[in-house]
Amino acid sequence: MKEHNNIIKSHKKLYKSGKAWMVATLLTVGLAGGAAVTGTTNVHADEVTPAQATGTIQAGSQATDTNPELANAQSDAQKQQATIDSANAQLKDQQNQLSEAQGQQSSAQQELDQAKQAQQAATQNDPAVKDAQEAVDQAQQQVDNQQQVVNDAQTVVNNDAQNVQQKSDAVSQASQAVDQAKQAATDAINQAASQKTDEAQNTINNLESQGKAQASQNLDNQINNVSGQVTDAQNNVNNTNAKIGDLQNQVKNLQDQEKNTQTDPNIKTVPNGVIDTSKSLLENASRNNLWMSADRSQDNGNIIPQNIYVSPDNDKTAPDPYANIGNASGSQYDNYFNTNFDLVNQNTGMTDSQKQELAIWMLNEINHAREQRGLKPFVMTEQKYQQAQVRASQQSANGLEHNENDIISAFGQDQYECLAYIPTNGGSNMLSLLYNAAGTLGNMLNADASSDWGHRENFLEDTGTLSANVAFGMHLTDDGQYYVLTFDYDLSNPDSTPNMMDRIAQYQAMGPITGDAHTVDNSAQINDLNNQISNLQNTLASQQSHLNDLTTQLQNLQAQKANVQFDLSQLNADQQAEYNNAKHTLDTINDWKNGQLANINKDGHVQDALNKLSSAKSNYKSAQETQTQDEAQLQQAKDGLASLNQVLATKQSALSNSEQKANAQANQAVKDKQAKLDKINGKIADLNKAIEATKATIQNAQAQLDADNKKIADIKNGQKPDTPTTPAKPDTGKDEGNKGTTTPTNPTTPAKPDHGNASISGQAGHKPGQVVDNGSQATDSNATNKPTIVLPTNGKESGAATQGQYINVVSKDSVAAQAGIQAPAAPETTSVTFGIEEGTMMTREEYKAQQANLPQTGNDNDKAVVALGVLAGMFGLGLITKGKKEF
Repeated sequence: MKEHNNIIKSHKKLYKSGKAWMVATLLTVGLAGGAAVTGTTNVHADEVTPAQATGTIQAGSQATDTNPELANAQSDAQKQQATIDSANAQLKDQQNQLSEAQGQQSSAQQELDQAKQAQQAATQNDPAVKDAQEAVDQAQQQVDNQQQVVNDAQTVVNNDAQNVQQKSDAVSQASQAVDQAKQAATDAINQAASQKTDEAQNTINNLESQGKAQASQNLDNQINNVSGQVTDAQNNVNNTNAKIGDLQNQVKNLQDQEKNTQTDPNIKTVPNGVIDTSKSLLENASRNNLWMSADRSQDNGNIIPQNIYVSPDNDKTAPDPYANIGNASGSQYDNYFNTNFDLVNQNTGMTDSQKQELAIWMLNEINHAREQRGLKPFVMTEQKYQQAQVRASQQSANGLEHNENDIISAFGQDQYECLAYIPTNGGSNMLSLLYNAAGTLGNMLNADASSDWGHRENFLEDTGTLSANVAFGMHLTDDGQYYVLTFDYDLSNPDSTPNMMDRIAQYQAMGPITGDAHTVDNSAQINDLNNQISNLQNTLASQQSHLNDLTTQLQNLQAQKANVQFDLSQLNADQQAEYNNAKHTLDTINDWKNGQLANINKDGHVQDALNKLSSAKSNYKSAQETQTQDEAQLQQAKDGLASLNQVLATKQSALSNSEQKANAQANQAVKDKQAKLDKINGKIADLNKAIEATKATIQNAQAQLDADNKKIADIKNGQKPDTPTTPAKPDTGKDEGNKGTTTPTNPTTPAKPDHGNASISGQAGHKPGQVVDNGSQATDSNATNKPTIVLPTNGKESGAATQGQYINVVSKDSVAAQAGIQAPAAPETTSVTFGIEEGTMMTREEYKAQQANLPQTGNDNDKAVVALGVLAGMFGLGLITKGKKEF
């Protein structure tokens, strides 16, 4: 057996309370074998010896005579030793009683075993029991046989279930096969019909599209024709309204002349004359000759233009040398601008009469430019003017796009055309708007290089002897920033519709506007004009009725075009025949396909799949029937098993009754022996509790003795005993004085303290162990194996106690030897942390009183633990209560 010599390592922490220094020591003890045992262990009393005091009581007559405190401590230590001795005696007695009880326990157990054997023999040899047992065995065999029948029937039913599931799966697969066969046949039928159906349907679709297209074209032609008629009718209505309006204005003028017997408030002074703000700018300029000079190099004080600058053909971009002639910035021209003179609504734009006025202004300027070049002036009929307004309102005109279809729809034929914008900015009255329009015309005449001078050519077209019919159209854009300006003409002689350009001459014939008071009789002229107005109103009613009819006809045609329907009559004879053949082919193929699909089950593949499905369903039904029959047989077998189990239970009950009758006397003997054993066990339990209490008494007395010895040592060393304060933390290996580090050997979790399962062997009177210098951890391997406790007895030793380190060498053999056993080998060491409990210790007298009653416990395997108990007794192990401090 390998011997393990381990060093008790003492890491001292010094702490001071008052003037006294205390030493806290952490001890690590390596023990071979079991170092800690928990629970209660019963042992024979002769296997242990009573526990003895583990410390040496410090005595000295000189100290006692001279120091009362030392004398008291020594007296108390003696009392504690007496308590320990008494408790040990009591422990020995208790252990003897325990040993005796244990012997009785063994005898009682043997008697109980013999009673049970007699009970068993009595039962086995009884004839009634044997007969009942044979009946039970026979019933059990029948049950076992029937159970096998049930198991076999259950196996058959389980196999039936698997077979039914397989047949069900076969039905599902066959059903899927039928669906797949039908789908394949359907796909084949559809594919066979698809090609011819598609060809016939495409032919039908193409012919219907052609028919709809022809019908749509026919409707377009009708719509264009009626649209032209609507335009003409609208122009007639507009022209008649214009004539009526003009005649009504003339009547009003004549009536105004009659009424104005004093100065008219509408008469405003301007350079070279007056203007009547109640009349149009065109009438004022024409009647009062307010035109700018025809010689543009001259300034006659008038600001209303009727001439426009045209650059030379050989220098088309040449600027106007007289651009600043006729500047209207002077205050003398304010009446042209500051009064309500021919104002333009800035939200809704020019009225129709103002548009006519501006068209006459612009064409007057163009015609003067043509006359200067020897060209025939343009004519602008009222019908042409109305058509121009339609053209200006079209979307293509708004985008300055020359759309031939729109031009034809507006005028009934193609036209020469110019497109531009007139800005509305600053055009709050007709004079300002005339300036804006003149600027647009000047750009088209003299800054048209980007259009290859096409606008200039249209305005200056040489028409020879023809008086070309032209018109200006104007339409306010949605954002209100511009007027779309159109200029269209053709080279055919104009019809008999009055020329709007004659209006200037008509105004001139009316004579000048004056501001003088006068009396005028215009009744004859007024009557004549009213007659003309009446005739024109009759004509207007007829024209409006015709326009309404045409508009309704146009709306009907447009509705037909929006929802044009196919009609076979829209096709020619060949197309009709082709269409009818395609329809017949399509109907024939659809009839064939529908017939095939309706009889899909007659397809060979489908029929084969249906036959397999029918067979699978038949097999499935047969398997279900077999399963039902087998389940019925299984239930019968289970019913038979249940009946046999009832029989078995009856016979088992009879067997039990027979056994009870047969061993009634033997049963009572067993009960008596069991009661005797239970009583002995109770006594053993009580003794064990008493032994534990005695051990506790010894431990408390030992702790008080240790405290007394500590106090004695402190007094002898000249230190005043003091209550320990909170200890310092355990050393980590390096001492406080930097004297080197020590490394514990295989440290483990400290073993739990013994709580009384091992007695404390007699260790009182051991001498202190070897004292080792600071920083040295070496020890003599030949030192005594008995555990020691160091208690300094004089002043010299007190210095070592406070400064030196005490290393106790303890081997497993030394501990085992003191316990009287051979310690088993152990591969590990166990660390035990010893602590000192704060609080009140027992007196020596109390300790001695308890010592006599201490029991002894232990067994062969616990002698090493007994040795550990010796060490625990020396160092206060096991006295851990509330307030315990570990060092």
